[in-house]
Amino acid sequence: MADSGSDIWATTGLPRDLIDLSADLFAVYDSDDRLCFANPAYRAAYHCDPAERRSWRDIMRANHEARRGPVIQTEKIEAWLMTALARRGTVPHRGFEAELHDGRWIWITETVCPDGRMLFHASDVTSLRSESRTLRDERDAARRASWTDPLTGMPNRRYLMERLEGWLQAQRALPDFGAHSIAVLDLDHFKQLNDFYGHAIGDAVLVSFCHRVVEHIRTIDLFGRIGGEEFLLFLPNCPVDAALTRLEALQAVIAEGPTHALQTGITYTFSAGVAGFAPGEDLHETIRRADRLLYRAKTEGRARVRG
Repeated sequence: MADSGSDIWATTGLPRDLIDLSADLFAVYDSDDRLCFANPAYRAAYHCDPAERRSWRDIMRANHEARRGPVIQTEKIEAWLMTALARRGTVPHRGFEAELHDGRWIWITETVCPDGRMLFHASDVTSLRSESRTLRDERDAARRASWTDPLTGMPNRRYLMERLEGWLQAQRALPDFGAHSIAVLDLDHFKQLNDFYGHAIGDAVLVSFCHRVVEHIRTIDLFGRIGGEEFLLFLPNCPVDAALTRLEALQAVIAEGPTHALQTGITYTFSAGVAGFAPGEDLHETIRRADRLLYRAKTEGRARVRG
C-alpha cells in the first residue's frame, strides 16, 4: 500500500486486518484523488484495484459506462463529473446516501486531511428508513440545485460564501491560522466575444473554462461562479506566492486552446487578482482586495495575475 494510505491508517489507529474483513467499505484517496487503498468490500462494490492508482473520476466514469457500482443518473457523465469534482474534498467531513446497482443503499462519509488525502467509509443502510428515502432524495436534490450555477454546474455564490464563512470560523479557532489565498478570476473581453459570436458560444466558453479549471486545481481547492464571467477560487494552505504560480500555470493551460466542451477553435484568456487571508479580516474585505488586484491586472493589459 502507498505511503499516503499508510499515514491515514496510522493516524486513525484502525487495524488493517479488521478493515479487510469488514463488510463496510473503506478506501483512501491520495492528494491527487487517486485510489491508493481499498478493502475487499470497496473493491467489489466499485470494481477497482488500488494497484492501478486510478483517479476517482476514472473509476466513476468506468462504472457509469458499465452500468455497475454506484448509480449515476445522468446521460452526460462528463458534466456530472465536473459538478461532482467541484465539491468533492472541499469540506473536512461530509456524509450522504448513495445507491448501488446491486440494489443496496449505502451511507458514505468522507474525511479529508488538510493536504487533500481522503478517507472513504460506507455502511449498508438498505433496510433503514427506506420508506422516507424518496423524500430525502428530493430534499437533497433541491438543496444541490440551490447551491449550483445552472449553466456551468459549478458552485454558485451562495454555496461559496457559506462554505468559506464556515471554514473561516473554524480556522480562527485554531492556534495557527496558516497561509491561505483567495483569487477572483474574470474572462477577458467576454462581452465582445458574446456580442460577436452569440450567447450560445459565450455559454460554451464559460463551461469550457470551468472544466479546465476543475481539471487542474487540487481536490481541496474550492472553485465556483460568482456572476457573469467572474469566478472565485479558494486555495487553502497555499500562500500568495504559490497561488500566483499556480494561476500562471493555469493561464498557460487555458492558452493551449479549446477542450471537448468548446470545439469552435475560439481561444480566450483570463485575468486574476490574488489576496491572502488575514486572521482578523472579514471575508468580504479579503475578496474586495482580490477584486482590486483583478482590476489592476485588467488595467495593465489583461491575461495576467496580480497579487
